[in-house]
Amino acid sequence: MNDTTLSIGVILGSVREGRKGEPIARWVMDLLGTRTDAAPELLDIRDFDPSFAQRWPERIAAHDGFVIVTPEYNHGYPGTLKNALDALYGPWNDKPVAFVSYGFSASGARAIEQLRQVTSELRMMPIRDEVNLRLGAFRTDDRGFPADARALERADDVMTELLFWGRLLKEGRRRRPARN
Repeated sequence: MNDTTLSIGVILGSVREGRKGEPIARWVMDLLGTRTDAAPELLDIRDFDPSFAQRWPERIAAHDGFVIVTPEYNHGYPGTLKNALDALYGPWNDKPVAFVSYGFSASGARAIEQLRQVTSELRMMPIRDEVNLRLGAFRTDDRGFPADARALERADDVMTELLFWGRLLKEGRRRRPARN
């Protein structure tokens, strides 16, 4: 990875059996992997549960930005994702975060509304636009990736914005005096 390449953590936020987010997270990884200025890493919450003690802080600190892939459960996001976010503070600071959600009636938008508040409190920079996928309403390819042209266009725009802010914030972190 060269100095202009950003390390992006793609956080798969559900640990439920039968979760629908795995192909969506792999789709995000694929989209980022086609770019020369991004080096994505999948961070599956399930791999860090039940303890975030050692590896989680190291993985978060290593990244320049994040994409959170989350379902909407009962008008919110999963508790395991909340725990993963709350387990740390400093490593999240001054890094951009984009959101890809999935669900039924609201396509995960209500989960993202809540995540925006939490990530702002962690001093992250939430990307304004988001990708919302309505389960049962979007076409997939043979890999299970969303194949709808509008979803692809939206995701590309969101990833472009994430990388734009990632470069700016990476430079800002280099120049910023340490916080107390």
